[in-house]
Amino acid sequence: MKKMLFLVIMGALVAFTGCKGTNEKRGDEHLEAGRFRNAINSYLEAKKKGKISDEFYDNFALALIRAADAEAKKDLNSQLLSGYFEQAQKALDSAKKDEVTQEFVTALANLGKLQAAQETDYGTVLNAFAKLDTAMVMAKRKGVGEGAVKTIRAEAENAYVKVALPNALSEEDPVVREYFLLQIDVVAPENAELKEALNKSRINTRGYFLIFGENIGERPSNRVDKWGYVMAFPSIKISSTSLTGELQVWASTGNNTEFVVDKIKLVSTDGKEVFAKQTGSGWCEAEVVVGKKGDEKVEKKKASFKGKGKLLNEFQCSANVAFTFDSSFIPDYVEYKDEMGIGRKYLGR
Repeated sequence: MKKMLFLVIMGALVAFTGCKGTNEKRGDEHLEAGRFRNAINSYLEAKKKGKISDEFYDNFALALIRAADAEAKKDLNSQLLSGYFEQAQKALDSAKKDEVTQEFVTALANLGKLQAAQETDYGTVLNAFAKLDTAMVMAKRKGVGEGAVKTIRAEAENAYVKVALPNALSEEDPVVREYFLLQIDVVAPENAELKEALNKSRINTRGYFLIFGENIGERPSNRVDKWGYVMAFPSIKISSTSLTGELQVWASTGNNTEFVVDKIKLVSTDGKEVFAKQTGSGWCEAEVVVGKKGDEKVEKKKASFKGKGKLLNEFQCSANVAFTFDSSFIPDYVEYKDEMGIGRKYLGR
């Protein structure tokens, strides 16, 4: 009796978890034969009818991944690719085999690498590297394929930098040059050649307002942008233990605010901070009505201040500042932040 009951229970378990319906079997046959789109359709029908086995999600994911791979070989920018990978990613949530995850992250990373290597617009490059990011997130979450994705990512970055860096450095305008270097920095921040070029560029642009949003019309980075406080050093001197110079700040927050010198900080390459001391008096721009009644006109005037000044939207303030630090402190950037916005000036080294 117990033996019979055991067999009945096992039979029920097989019925619910082990048996494959006609559509799933047909999907497996299509998958094995390389007819991936047919396999996908059969698997979708099986899922719709609700009769699936324990292997269903692994094989469904494989069909989607391999369909994407075949499509990419025909058209690297096919609109079908994102749909295939999105559905495969969902299927992986219920898949069990590590090798399926490995195939997914490798395929998605390789697609990103190939798309990034195209000589195309920057938006396409960002989308390509986003695929590499997604592959890495999945690899880390599943604990499978992280090393392979890292290798592919490094290859993609090096290939992109090899083409994009010479193009950026060929720009004569220093602001435009730094803009394009920062575009590369968004996707390859650890590339040694880029770091060297960007540091040299930042030394040369210490005296410039880098108002990329207005000059070029597209943001390369959320760290340097016109929507905040944009800074420049018309004069600057850096020694092993101090930084002094004239710091000018241009506001584009959309608000009038108070400019407080004590809020200006210098940050080192390892995250240490020191705050500014003002030397002498500073000035802030303001519009003043001048002239006799009936013949008035508006002129831009400089109002002097000590410690605090009134910074109007799309106007400037200037202060002579001094920072002191120990010899182990390597200056990276100056930052000004308040409740209205934030600005950074990277110094190079």
